[in-house]
Amino acid sequence: MGIPSRDRIGIVSDVRWGESVTTAPGSASRSSAPSLDRVSVLLVDDDERWAQVTGRLLESTRETFTVETANSCAAGRERFATLDPDCVVCDYQLGDGTGLDLLESVRETDPDRPFVLVTGRGSEAVASDAIGQGVTDYIRKGSDDGELLASRVANAVRTYRTERALERERRSKDAMLDILTATTAPSEVYRQFCSRLVAERGYACAWIGREQGGELVPESAAGREGYLDEVLDPAGDSAVATPARTAIDHDDQVVVAPIGSDGTETGDAAGGSSTGGEWRSVASRYGFEGVVATPVRHGGVRFGILEAYTDDATMLDEREVHDVVEYAETVGYALRTAEWKRSLVSAQPVELDIELEDSAVPLVALAQQCSGSIRVEVPSAVTREDGSTLYSARVAGAGTERIREAVGAIDTLRAVDVRDGDDTVRCEFLADGPTPEGLLAEGGARFERTVLEGGVVTVSTQVPDDGTVETVTTPLETRYGGATVSTIWTDRGAPSSPDTEGPLAPLTDRQLEVLQHAFHAGYFERPRGASATELAEQFDVARATLTQHLRAAQRKVFADLLSS
Repeated sequence: MGIPSRDRIGIVSDVRWGESVTTAPGSASRSSAPSLDRVSVLLVDDDERWAQVTGRLLESTRETFTVETANSCAAGRERFATLDPDCVVCDYQLGDGTGLDLLESVRETDPDRPFVLVTGRGSEAVASDAIGQGVTDYIRKGSDDGELLASRVANAVRTYRTERALERERRSKDAMLDILTATTAPSEVYRQFCSRLVAERGYACAWIGREQGGELVPESAAGREGYLDEVLDPAGDSAVATPARTAIDHDDQVVVAPIGSDGTETGDAAGGSSTGGEWRSVASRYGFEGVVATPVRHGGVRFGILEAYTDDATMLDEREVHDVVEYAETVGYALRTAEWKRSLVSAQPVELDIELEDSAVPLVALAQQCSGSIRVEVPSAVTREDGSTLYSARVAGAGTERIREAVGAIDTLRAVDVRDGDDTVRCEFLADGPTPEGLLAEGGARFERTVLEGGVVTVSTQVPDDGTVETVTTPLETRYGGATVSTIWTDRGAPSSPDTEGPLAPLTDRQLEVLQHAFHAGYFERPRGASATELAEQFDVARATLTQHLRAAQRKVFADLLSS
């Protein structure tokens, strides 16, 4: 699909490029058929003079037509393979064969590619044979002044593109259904949709993020993620100038194509809100030529933003933008469903201490390998998208080599990092399969800490209210023998949870989780115990996602401390 030569930028609901459209948010419409901005035609006739005249006539009749000619069946095959045209117009009688011979070759490549047969012979037998072999249309030579042939070609191409777009839409919806059927975890939904936009729909970069404290923070990204590190840096100014920022501010879709690198504007979003040039130069450095940004929402609730960049600005036609909007609406539906489930429980917190001695618990198995002489404190346990659990731990009572040997003897436990600390050994473990912390998280509990001492693991956690205690503890009791709820608190302060008035209060759950783990992993020490790349690998998330959570959390904490 073609793009006007000037920039097109705007908030779009019916995708009129270069205009500001202010219809109701979420009312993105689509035309009844794809536009014909550009149509390539291969015209094949052994009469070279007729082919040249007819080609010029088609181009003068339709400005969007580009016609290439060939003068034999063999040349037609060669040109078709090279040009891959939208439509073939071919004479029936060629010097080295017939138009039906060329049709056979075209049908081997594409069973539905528009093919218009033109002949000076009005034989019904020829027409019947042509239709039987799958010709798209049949026109008698000499009965057309150019307008009829151009009209037939345009109709054939429009029908072909419509059918292909509908088939693509069907496959896309099937894929979206598969994603939603496979998982209900928001983080996995984000990852799957971003990955599909890049891997299967051809986008160079796609990300889904949320607005937190006035900043856009990626939840998941795929493709050239380094771009996000540059334009979404909370410490910089460019975050306010991206199409994603404009789409959030106006709660509508934004399309920019081509992007260009000079920062100039020829369109104006929402009658006055412009997108600055900073992000354009960065996007151009990454090879991006077009971008679509659309809110992620459902049922009147906006959850965030979906933004996708492409290396080919012509890709962003009306139907493609509509498909991206549908993607965002589907993500919004999945998130809205999760919100409804969470709203069924009260927000009154209850804290539990749960004791476990089963050897199926990874840390209990670790104690058994070390003859029960160690003490392990886990201030951070993160359940990753693949179901594994990442522990950041402090171990007393054993050296680094003994711990590595013990971990190596346990099939479900892997040592990510083991190193000497001040008074204890600092470790990052990765536990495969179900863990107490993972099972509690699935039930909606908030992890506080885990302590292993005397061969007994005590998991401290927080649940929304006492009505959900049984919900989160039953899976533990079912999987591990001897699971005991040793303590229930309704008024104990949670040291790892954000206080209502403390510097951690503004942090989201994910920001708090990332900040805590980074702290315990030694990210803020010199030399660093773990880099941002290593932390991202431990969380199994994109580096851009990890750094955005860290930056946003630090800014909020510092803002609270310095302002007070």
